[in-house]
Amino acid sequence: MTDDPGVHSHRLAWRYGLALVAIIFVTLLPLLFLFAASFIANVNGCALDEGNPHPCLVLGSDVGQTLYNMAVGGWLTIFTLPIGAGLFLLWLLVLVVQSWRRCKRLPFDRTG
Repeated sequence: MTDDPGVHSHRLAWRYGLALVAIIFVTLLPLLFLFAASFIANVNGCALDEGNPHPCLVLGSDVGQTLYNMAVGGWLTIFTLPIGAGLFLLWLLVLVVQSWRRCKRLPFDRTG
């Protein structure tokens, strides 16, 4: 194991970056499903609305109910956006506190 602070900060940056990507992905996942359902329906010339499922043949199979479920699942964004915003603020707070503590711990003169 090495005591090089550059390696530790590199790993920490990857962890913070990965956490941010996970927060954004989970927050926007319902919208991704909605857009995917809309795209599949448009490409295959199918009707898609929130009222009820319509038959939609894709490669010989009816995927109308699946597309309907995916589209209606877009409404979960009402819940995932505020939760994602809260997680982002928590992520940002932890990042700022971690950076502040790290800067306080390291000397300002880093000449070698």
